[in-house]
Amino acid sequence: MSEKPSKGNSLRLVIIVLLGLIVVGGAAFGGMYLAGKKGSTTTATTAKVEVTTEVTYSLDEFLVNLTDTDAKRYLKVLIYVGYGENADLATELETQKPVIRDLVIKTLRAKKTADFDDKVVDGIKKELIAVINPVLTKGKIDHIYFNDLLVQ
Repeated sequence: MSEKPSKGNSLRLVIIVLLGLIVVGGAAFGGMYLAGKKGSTTTATTAKVEVTTEVTYSLDEFLVNLTDTDAKRYLKVLIYVGYGENADLATELETQKPVIRDLVIKTLRAKKTADFDDKVVDGIKKELIAVINPVLTKGKIDHIYFNDLLVQ
């Protein structure tokens, strides 16, 4: 009689351990399943974002002196303007290019070397947009892109 109670206790122990593993495994599977669904929902939402096409126009390269007082410094930069598709604006940019270049040169010549720090350069881009847009009558530019920026 002493053997039967120990077999019953060990059988109970095995059943409890197996049930515990099934519950933990089920919870882990359910959590992974729900996490996988949430990840795919986010991806589907991201995929629905509309991509607007933007046209860029080159204002060519600028080479200007900066207003630093400690030494002679200059800026060399290739600037592009970005705008939504607008054939009339493209034509106007071409005809107004000398005026726009003059405005950009005046704006850039008033800057110092420290103004072209990564944190400040976005402010310069906004300033250039604010200077250029009043000249345009058939549309507005949305972005300024600096390529090959060199401050020396």
